[in-house]
Amino acid sequence: MFFLGQLGEGLAVPPRLIKSDELVLEVYWRSPGLSKQRIVGWRDRVDLPTDIRYHRDHLGIVQNNFGDRIRLGQGDEVRDVPHPLARDGPNVYDYVLVDSLLIRIPPREVRVYEVLARPKVSTAVGIVGSLYIDVETAELVVFRFNFTRSAYLDPSLEDITIVLENSLWNGRFWLPRRQEIEIRRRTRWLDLPVRGIIRGRWEIGDYTFNIEAPETLFRGPEIVAAPEEVRDTFQWDVPLDAAIRDAAGPAVTFDLEAVRHEIGRVAGPHLLSGLPAARPGVRSLSDFLHFNRVEGLAPGVGAVVRPRGGPAEVTGWVGYGVSDERLKVRLDAGYPFGRWKLELSAAREVIDIGDEPVIAPLLNSVLAQELARDFGDYVLLERVGATVRHNFGPRGAVSLMA
Repeated sequence: MFFLGQLGEGLAVPPRLIKSDELVLEVYWRSPGLSKQRIVGWRDRVDLPTDIRYHRDHLGIVQNNFGDRIRLGQGDEVRDVPHPLARDGPNVYDYVLVDSLLIRIPPREVRVYEVLARPKVSTAVGIVGSLYIDVETAELVVFRFNFTRSAYLDPSLEDITIVLENSLWNGRFWLPRRQEIEIRRRTRWLDLPVRGIIRGRWEIGDYTFNIEAPETLFRGPEIVAAPEEVRDTFQWDVPLDAAIRDAAGPAVTFDLEAVRHEIGRVAGPHLLSGLPAARPGVRSLSDFLHFNRVEGLAPGVGAVVRPRGGPAEVTGWVGYGVSDERLKVRLDAGYPFGRWKLELSAAREVIDIGDEPVIAPLLNSVLAQELARDFGDYVLLERVGATVRHNFGPRGAVSLMA
């Protein structure tokens, strides 16, 4: 489990690792629906100060492909979202068969259909994603999806991306092999270029079948932790730093980015972000109030609008310098489509012409006001522009600006 932070204009800078947890669980399951997970090994590393606490169900794997109703964050994040394969799924979702493939797993060949699913009604609570299904057994092989806007219960949620991959055991049972989840959050009341990310990656194996598990094992919460003295005696195969490098590499991040782009193409009119359609927003807190030797005291106000809660985003800001008596404005609009993004901008503002800031804007305001020490070199800039950008996930981006 990883907790990461991302900040900066446009959230273009790769996220930075804040906290890492590595867990080992014993997982029990009995047909038709009894399950239990017990954490027997747990170690962590903190790179930056944080008080993050995970929901209990973030600390274990998904059993039975979520069942008929999908629930996350112990019901605080999403709750009672219909599964596309539930009995009432056809009443909620439209399905499209898009591809088939043949997997040779001796002694049998497995034909798998890829089916896209999305709600019939764009405002419905549901998921948008793809399901790979074993044609012969109708078992789920792979499930990749995001949630619709209406499914999110926490107003700070930007989106949740989930990948479940099963493998065939004993030539009969499709059971979990790999699972990934990424939960992205933004600030709750104010739109700032700050994002918190919870990313989980699970590898499941070492199956043993037909063991004798007493009924008492399945009582109580589904996910529990062994006593601390038991967890402390767990023997790890590699140092924690090496395990983090293996599990948090750019290839994993790029895989989840690719899943999001793929689901975005499937979504059509469905809105996949849980962020509000409009709220106050600025590039930094200094947009609300700052001080420099040119403008003097300069208050401002800004807002972010996402029409119909969709992917398009319009950001506006207005400020006024008490000393120079100039009105400043900034307007930016962006629309992503796949890995491409079109941005339009117009502005009239006082900016520091340096390529890199010499000092934090807030600290510069305090020093300029109290000690008359201003580290900026300012120019009044009036501009209009357009930018076309192509993103390669964490690998970088190419942009053309006029």
